Parts: sequence; C-alpha cells; structure tokens
Amino acid sequence: MDPSDLLQQASGIAAAIERASDQLTPEVIRAARRTEAGRRDLDRMEYALGTIGKALILTDYTIDEEKDMDKLKAFRESQAKER
Repeated sequence: MDPSDLLQQASGIAAAIERASDQLTPEVIRAARRTEAGRRDLDRMEYALGTIGKALILTDYTIDEEKDMDKLKAFRESQAKER
C-alpha cells in the first residue's frame, strides 16, 4: 500500500475514534451497564481500545504523560458533574 494511502487511513481512524469518544458520555456508559448486551458492548470497546493502545506502544509511539493526565482529569470532572 502506498505510504500516502496509509497516512490517509491513519487520519480516518483518528477521526473515527475522536467521534466515538465524543459520543461515549458518562450517560451512555451508565445506560449500557444496565443491560447484558450493553455490558458486552462496553467490553468490546474496552478490548478494542486496549488493542489500539498496545499497538501504539509496541510500535514506539511516545506517550505524553501530561496530555494523558489532562484527559483523565477532564473525564473525572465530567463524572463528578453527573453525580
């Protein structure tokens, strides 16, 4: 595959993941936990995200701890607002 095609593919995957993360709100997660099918879907998401994370790390992707902490803090704040 042509390198420019691979770059476009990576860009498309990144955009899809961003769209999904915008949609996966605490309300959606809580609703999914209420049913067996929803819990299975959450497990599938967790597995897929773990696979993506491992692939990035195993291919020498550098981790930005500060950026990760910012995302974690934002998520925790959104959780606190919901309660």
